[in-house]
Amino acid sequence: MKKPVAKTLSLSLCALLALGGVGSAACAGSNTVRPGPSSAAPAGSDINEAPASSYDPDAERNVKDETVYVLASADGSVRKIIVSDWVKNTLGQDSIDDVTQLTNLENVKGNESFTLGGDDSCVWDAQGNDIYYQGEIGKELPVDLAVSCTLDGQPISPDELAGRSGKVTIRFDYTNNQYELVDINGQQEKIYVPFAMLTGLLLDNDVFSNVSVTNGKIINDGDRTIVAGLAFPGLQDSLALDRDTLELPDYVEITADAANFELETTVTVAANELFNDAASEAEGHDGLDQFSGLDGRLDELTDAMAQLIDGSSRLYDGLCALLENSQQLVQGIDQLAAGASQLQQGAGELSAGASQLQSGAAALNQGLNALSENSASLNAGAAQVFQALLSAANSQLAAAGAQAPALTAENYAQVLEGVIASAGDSPAGQQAAALKASLDSFSGFCQGLQSYTAGVDQSAAGAGELNSGAGALKNGADSLNAGAGRLYDGILAMKNNAPALLDGVTQLRDGAMELNNGLMEFNEQGVQKLADAVDGDLNGLMDRVDALREVSEHYNTFSGISGDMDGQVKFLWRTDAVEAPNP
Repeated sequence: MKKPVAKTLSLSLCALLALGGVGSAACAGSNTVRPGPSSAAPAGSDINEAPASSYDPDAERNVKDETVYVLASADGSVRKIIVSDWVKNTLGQDSIDDVTQLTNLENVKGNESFTLGGDDSCVWDAQGNDIYYQGEIGKELPVDLAVSCTLDGQPISPDELAGRSGKVTIRFDYTNNQYELVDINGQQEKIYVPFAMLTGLLLDNDVFSNVSVTNGKIINDGDRTIVAGLAFPGLQDSLALDRDTLELPDYVEITADAANFELETTVTVAANELFNDAASEAEGHDGLDQFSGLDGRLDELTDAMAQLIDGSSRLYDGLCALLENSQQLVQGIDQLAAGASQLQQGAGELSAGASQLQSGAAALNQGLNALSENSASLNAGAAQVFQALLSAANSQLAAAGAQAPALTAENYAQVLEGVIASAGDSPAGQQAAALKASLDSFSGFCQGLQSYTAGVDQSAAGAGELNSGAGALKNGADSLNAGAGRLYDGILAMKNNAPALLDGVTQLRDGAMELNNGLMEFNEQGVQKLADAVDGDLNGLMDRVDALREVSEHYNTFSGISGDMDGQVKFLWRTDAVEAPNP
């Protein structure tokens, strides 16, 4: 039988605080057993743990902060997983030995290079810097998300629900796959990594009315309804609590009246970081013997609650800063869109100019080729004319009585100068001088013609290269124009989606504020109810709590981590929107 929303959520969070607030009480004779190939652990249930021999809790260590982005269909089925890692180079090392199972690794913030090796090793040339990188992975997730719907009580897929109207229920089920087998009082028990699942939705009030949610809170600003739900998959089994006494939810369910159903992207966050933070504050205790009775235990739980409230307050402050940064990002996208528009216009003008250049180069090449084809004929004709002039000159010298060898293109100048020198001012000398002047003039013309035709040939070759270059330039300009168009379209899409980004961050910020307010309410109501649920016997519960703390501390990465690093990991699911068909 379902409990009232406030009671169930209050007790659930109280249980989470109990896990985080109690010290590292040692379980007598407990022994952690890691799931192996023959164990009952499902794929993806291996726990990443630093070797004990290399771990010093007091030593300063590098830290890997990992965020796993899960892109999912509207029903929660996984389409793609992208992992973003921030290796905090606390030690300022020039080289960082990392471990990663990611593929398609990309340094997303710097120019530091990496070298991949065997056993998933990855060595970064860090040069003292932090490393920011991302990649893809096909590994099974530690928590499965499934989104199911009903319309007027009948099951229906999210996509089939698009555009329909009626009483709608949207249910988010979370299945925890990540556990260790732990010896508790002589029995091997599954202890699941204590993930807290927070799911947020933004509902259009034109579509949804009469909205309610299990294990969550609702905020209505008049235009939209913000829904935030919280669940702890596997925690009920880990603590072995009777559901009739205390129900720790492993799902979130939203019910509403819908008209022309459509749903924006939903966001779900999974993390065991809150538990680890609260548990780390309790380090140094020597077990349950320090408690003299139930009151002392409840004091510890109250202290842990205060720590968790403080943590949620810091989360809210961080989301406020994220919202401010997102607003600056949107402004930058607007400026980028304006620049991309100018680039697109300039690329179009360049493409048009390149087309004109190609046409002109082709015409020039054609004309010069035609001239070049006539070069040999021009030079041959000039040579024939020169030979005819030489023949006529030989006849004229002979008629003038000059005795001289036959004139050729090679010797005419020397022969005529000899005749002029020997004949003086006689008719023969005068004839020789006149002939030399004519032949020198025509010889110069022939040499100029040869230079001209050689230049034409070179110009024709250059025009061919110019024509080829103009074609390549046009192809490049056309590609640039097309690329500029795609760039502008992409940036325009980013600009159009920017309001949704701001809405989503605002939704998370408002949800964090509600979570903080809710935690303060649970601080007043939940601790005593938890004590009642375990009938005042916290010893057995504390054994499981201590095991939970250890299992949670072990799980600090999804894609791999070096044994000499500390780590933390969180998961973020983003489901596809469901859009109503156009009327």
